[in-house]
Amino acid sequence: MPRGVQRAGVRRPVLILVAIAAVAVVALVLVRSHGDDGRAVAVVEDTPAPTRSAEPSIVVDVAGAVLHPGVYRLPAGSRIVDALTAAGGATDGADLGAFNKAAPVRDGQGIYVPRPGETVPAGSAGSDAQLKIDLNHATASELEALPGIGPTIAARIVRSRGSHPFTRIEELQTRGLVSTRVFADLKEMVTTR
Repeated sequence: MPRGVQRAGVRRPVLILVAIAAVAVVALVLVRSHGDDGRAVAVVEDTPAPTRSAEPSIVVDVAGAVLHPGVYRLPAGSRIVDALTAAGGATDGADLGAFNKAAPVRDGQGIYVPRPGETVPAGSAGSDAQLKIDLNHATASELEALPGIGPTIAARIVRSRGSHPFTRIEELQTRGLVSTRVFADLKEMVTTR
């Protein structure tokens, strides 16, 4: 018998023995994974708990009639009342009716708590400029509060500023977003920052 034929005959039984051994190992693993009463044993993997990412924060400058004027870091979504609390609260001489304490604050905003008869500095919360709706940052629902702006036009304004922020309020007209009449009704109520 040629030598190559003889080796092929020896390889076949070795392969069969390896296959039988593999089946035996799998069977042994399956038997050991069951308890004494034949029920499957649960394998519990110790997975670490997910970690929370840091909450986004904003930084505001609180000044005027507060106990501790200064710059404070607050969680995103904070309100003016949260900034006042961080600054230790208002002093006895504060005119808290000068601004909306429930208004949301944004990153980098100045909050000035005036005394009675004192004018709020321009750009601070409660100033005339701050009371206007910012075309570049207002939500669609805030835009809908403007005269002549419904859900459709508000959505168009948001889409338009997404590709190119507004630099002047007149762009509401030049971009074809509102009519001349609507612009005349709302021009004193909006700003761009």
